[in-house]
Amino acid sequence: MQQNCKVFYESWQMECCGRPFAIGDSVNWLVLRETELNSPVDVGRIDYCYEAHSSDWEELFVLTGKVGQIDVLYQRYEPSKENPRYLVPVGGMTIPAEKAEGYEKDKDDMKATGYVVTLSGVTVRPAKKEEVTFK
Repeated sequence: MQQNCKVFYESWQMECCGRPFAIGDSVNWLVLRETELNSPVDVGRIDYCYEAHSSDWEELFVLTGKVGQIDVLYQRYEPSKENPRYLVPVGGMTIPAEKAEGYEKDKDDMKATGYVVTLSGVTVRPAKKEEVTFK
């Protein structure tokens, strides 16, 4: 058992088929060990990323824990210098929240891109094929 860890939960995943959660809730999530965020905002070390759409069950883990903190990541985007049709994050901030439900309202010129969730009492184990039911 790990004491604490941070999970990044992308907004689009919550909007598509996520279940709302709040501080104090116990969660049971499928996650990837992917920890690289394309963000100019320093959110600290990310241990896992929530994943509800990959059918590559051998890469997924089942994570359980209790939600201790939720921060909404807001980012500002501008066209890339290399390809102006591609938007890249150029600034932003995090705002503490009591719950995550998806469809966060824009803040000034920034869009909510996800949730940085700190969990306690964490256990992690490899996912089993029968637990990954999406394709």
